[in-house]
Amino acid sequence: MDESMSESAEKAISALEKAGVGFVLLRHPAANTMELCRGIGEEYGARHCKNLFLTNKRGTEFRLLLMDPEKPFRTSDVSRKLGVTRMSFASAEQLRAVTGLEEGSVSVMCVVNEPARASLAGGALHVVMDAALLSREMICVHPNDCRMTLVLRTEELLRFLASEGITPALVEI
Repeated sequence: MDESMSESAEKAISALEKAGVGFVLLRHPAANTMELCRGIGEEYGARHCKNLFLTNKRGTEFRLLLMDPEKPFRTSDVSRKLGVTRMSFASAEQLRAVTGLEEGSVSVMCVVNEPARASLAGGALHVVMDAALLSREMICVHPNDCRMTLVLRTEELLRFLASEGITPALVEI
């Protein structure tokens, strides 16, 4: 194992390689906010998407929302469009328990972690994407570690998710 790479990041990268997904791995200082992610991947024509981890009031259902970082997020609008009760931001403890990730490293690549796999299989975790992201040729996501960025084709990310049995719900934000 690469000493400077977390086990979760190594697992994410290995899963992409196993699925035959091409990507570029960029290493950088910790970028755990959208502000710090700005500019990373630009040389490839890619930008990070905003990743929000949301829950219902009872903390029994979770949604990982990938969206354009320039768009405003309104929980009531997104909840209504998804046909679910109003969501709010999940706690750091819920994030850790459901995805195996820490704040600042939230990424759709969490699907390779055991807690997320179990949550997806049990119907407690759902992946949701802003439909506008589909128009991007390239996208950036953390490989479950905010010190690295994966640059990949959006269609390849969707193909990877499909190989994991995941079809993201699409919502217009």
